[in-house]
Amino acid sequence: MNSSARIRLRLAMTRLLTTLGLSAGLVLLLTLPVAGESVRQPVLAAIIQYRVQEPDRVGVDADRLEAFIREAASRGAKIVVTPETTFYRLGVWEHNGVTQLDLAKQYDALVRRFGALSKALRICLVIGLRKPSGDASLPVYNVAVFFGPDGTVLKEHQKIFLCDDEAGFTKGGSVTKNVQVFATPLGKVGMLICKDMDENFLPQVLVAKGMELFIGISADPGTGTPGRGWQKVYPACALFGACYGIGANQIGANSGSFFNGGSGFVSPNEVLSAAGYNGIANDEQILYQTLPLPCSSSWCMPSFNPAFLSLLLE
Repeated sequence: MNSSARIRLRLAMTRLLTTLGLSAGLVLLLTLPVAGESVRQPVLAAIIQYRVQEPDRVGVDADRLEAFIREAASRGAKIVVTPETTFYRLGVWEHNGVTQLDLAKQYDALVRRFGALSKALRICLVIGLRKPSGDASLPVYNVAVFFGPDGTVLKEHQKIFLCDDEAGFTKGGSVTKNVQVFATPLGKVGMLICKDMDENFLPQVLVAKGMELFIGISADPGTGTPGRGWQKVYPACALFGACYGIGANQIGANSGSFFNGGSGFVSPNEVLSAAGYNGIANDEQILYQTLPLPCSSSWCMPSFNPAFLSLLLE
């Protein structure tokens, strides 16, 4: 059905429902955009500002993170974003006999687990992982994985610009392959990891490619006032492109580093909400914010169901 036919259908339905004396609220409910259309809708987004518990193992943190994700979804979040290297230390190649490659070898199992979780909860999900690179001298990647609500991986971004703590064992991704905007139920998304955001030309490339939502994940110690999470995404949203941004940063001590949190949500004009900002505590927590995003109505909103109308008319 083309757009003009949809409009005619809605007008006819509105006249019919009004004639039947149904309430204005019900008229609105039954004449919402039909499946497949993309309109700006209020979408609840969540950031898990996570504190790593076991930097030499994945299991404990995977279980804790799943519990946080389930809580966010139960409160209506449609997208949940977690920090860079969500489950493990950022630097230090070997600790207590466990190497970064040992941890990265669990990549496939984690993708299966959290892909299945995003599908079960019908949410978009972003997680920071380590992945084997196949390069003997630089054996791991630092990646951000974006799962769609059907559990598929819509994008894997490999960190391009590495921090000193990981540069000795982490392979950087290519600009051509990784600086891409990709289609999601929430519109066109651009995604970068920590130091990638410090290279201003990368966010500018994403803006030029039509980015509608910017996601930046970090494990950034920062200095001074908390705010590294939102501060890293704000320039891309306010200076380079009129879009909304989600910045997730680790919080707390982890293998000799202390990550400074400050995760938050920004618009092109302001900080909407952030840990350590305007009275919000800067500790391990789930942060929530409603964002107006170009969301597919088939996922964010109910679509017209003729069977439902027939029940009303019985």
